[in-house]
Amino acid sequence: MNTLNPTQIQEVNAYIDDNHEGFSRLGHACFKAFNDKANNRISSQVRKLQQMAMSAPHLADIEDFIKNQMGKEEGIQTPWRDFGPQVLRQLHALRSKSRDFSEAPEEQDQLAIRLRLARGCIRALVSEYLYRVACDQMGGAT
Repeated sequence: MNTLNPTQIQEVNAYIDDNHEGFSRLGHACFKAFNDKANNRISSQVRKLQQMAMSAPHLADIEDFIKNQMGKEEGIQTPWRDFGPQVLRQLHALRSKSRDFSEAPEEQDQLAIRLRLARGCIRALVSEYLYRVACDQMGGAT
């Protein structure tokens, strides 16, 4: 159920569009962290991040997924340890930004706004990551 009014939706979507370039930079950082030239394949973990973002009932679920990935394989530097903190900082900033879009500080509105912002960010991030992978596979054309 969508609790946001059309004005809120339009403002949040405009914010996502206006900040798409910054979200895409996260996708480039993701590509650098997950670039596996040896296997020349797309990371299933990045796809899982996108699936999590689209199905999560709370922003905290997305944050927890990232933290969980960062905590795997103790003592080993994983791509998530390079990339995860950047995404967590961005999600934290979006959590704070969500308060600017709500006419009333109702928790249901805040939740819907936070999720819409996070999903927009993650979509841009994953799209840029996949674009970078495709360019790399085509010989570095960007």
